[in-house]
Amino acid sequence: MADGPVRVTGPLLAVLNALLAAEDHELHGWAIMKTTGKSGPTIYKILERLAEARWVTSRWDEHTEPGKPRRRYYQLTGHGVASARQLIAQRQMKTTPAARARLAFGWCQA
Repeated sequence: MADGPVRVTGPLLAVLNALLAAEDHELHGWAIMKTTGKSGPTIYKILERLAEARWVTSRWDEHTEPGKPRRRYYQLTGHGVASARQLIAQRQMKTTPAARARLAFGWCQA
């Protein structure tokens, strides 16, 4: 799956929008869940697919406070940024104005 995710879903587009909005910053899984309103299993399956496609990189937080779980941070690669923008633009051309508004505000249900 080197070219990209096979299935383009609303949750996938929501994750891509969240990562694009972060620009050059990393996001941890919990932040992506809160931003998209999607469940952990959904988000982590998508991030796994994006990592396999080499659209995202990830790293574990090295400094954790006692009693708090380690966080894994995700960031789009250069190829991932370009591919995500292209995918979202293609999807927006195929959608209605109302659907484009949902995409623009991260309410991806396309």
